[in-house]
Amino acid sequence: MNVTRLAHSINSVQYFTVAFGCVVGVAWMIVLGDIVALAGPVGAALGMGVGALVILAVAFCYAEVAATRPAAGGELVYAYELRGPGACFAVGWILALLYVAACAFEAISIGAVADLLFPGAVGPMLYHLLGQEVRLGAVLIGIGGALLLGALNLAGAKFSARAQQWVTFVRIALMLIFLAVAIAYARPANLQPLFSHGPGRSNLGAVLAVLATAPFWFGGFTVFATATEETASSMRTVGRAIVYTVIAAGLFYVVLILSVSALAPWRSLVGTKLPVAQAFEAGVRSPAMARLVLATALLGNLTAWNALLLAGSRVLFALGRARLCAGALGEIHPRLRTPWVAIALISATSIVALFLGRGFILPLVNVTSICFGLMYIVTCLTLIRIRGEQGAAPRAYSAPGGRATAAVAAAASLAIVAVAILQPWLADRGRVPSEWLTLAGWMALGGLLWAATGRSRGSVSEARRWDLLRGGLKGETGATL
Repeated sequence: MNVTRLAHSINSVQYFTVAFGCVVGVAWMIVLGDIVALAGPVGAALGMGVGALVILAVAFCYAEVAATRPAAGGELVYAYELRGPGACFAVGWILALLYVAACAFEAISIGAVADLLFPGAVGPMLYHLLGQEVRLGAVLIGIGGALLLGALNLAGAKFSARAQQWVTFVRIALMLIFLAVAIAYARPANLQPLFSHGPGRSNLGAVLAVLATAPFWFGGFTVFATATEETASSMRTVGRAIVYTVIAAGLFYVVLILSVSALAPWRSLVGTKLPVAQAFEAGVRSPAMARLVLATALLGNLTAWNALLLAGSRVLFALGRARLCAGALGEIHPRLRTPWVAIALISATSIVALFLGRGFILPLVNVTSICFGLMYIVTCLTLIRIRGEQGAAPRAYSAPGGRATAAVAAAASLAIVAVAILQPWLADRGRVPSEWLTLAGWMALGGLLWAATGRSRGSVSEARRWDLLRGGLKGETGATL
């Protein structure tokens, strides 16, 4: 018997912790000062709050579509239903870039985050590459993290999801502690001026500038969709868990912005390396609280990395199982029921990236907002199509507002993509930005791979491919793949 379906081993609470652990990773500790500088503390909080509402509309669409099409790969399955195998491969190829590059970035970043908590951990410098240092300790820490998370995911989704659950609960407890301390020590006078904007930009324009960063702050909630084939809970509770993820993340960001900005005069935090930790040192005069923030960030690096590895391996696995790329990627370990080849490939890629450094990876990571926005559009359009075909038929999870919500979410997602594409061009003053070149190069490489894998694609019929994308159940009843 050919094993083609992954084990059912992730419950709704674990979907929440997988998604939340990816959304609220480590970026909040490093770039909070930049966000506040764009619009001031109240302007940044408004922009983030409105961004959370926009993403919440998208999350409703994801919850319903995932409940209707629970399968490994998430958006690439939805794309097949919309436009067939070509669209499916294109979306899968973009997702592969998104998740593989993000995993590599987390591997590189964990050494730097560890060095903040344990000074000197990055060790001696090995060499410079593309303007960035590559250090021995950072490489060793990254290799250790890649091997640990790779082994955990190879052992089974139930192990990686369970570890994610408990680490995320610890992080949430730590977050509640330092947010409570920040509120207790907050001084409203430190929030002045409430709004801030650059020359030629209004308060509204500043708020919109923060709103445009929403995919960066909330994009990781979509990781759950790639692993819905493995659900051990009802899709109704999984859908609710994802909605709660976006709400919880939005509340955290808004409270964080306001409370940390009130700890010390917020302008003093702009441009600092670690604005959140430094706000606690200045406002509470407690190095211990600053270290608590750093420890929370280090755990966030691990939860984000684990979630991205889970999602990326399912994308590669789905492409391989459907014979849209190398069939070996679609192999499932017969005893562990995990996509072991895909997990091993991403883990190995992360280790290689450690020796290339940030200078090589950053151009790949910079296109993530565009990639997330495109995935939002695919999912919203899929919901519109499903609703049009099925009407008011009962479903495991129903998005409030149905097709109207999906249409609004699709329009908002299109605006997000437009801003994400145009912003680098405007920032580079009309020069072709590296983000455009990176995405164009990746898609060109995908076109070559598509042309080279024609024989593999032709080995199965489209009816069989659709069955494989939805789980390949016929393969487990004796059908030949």
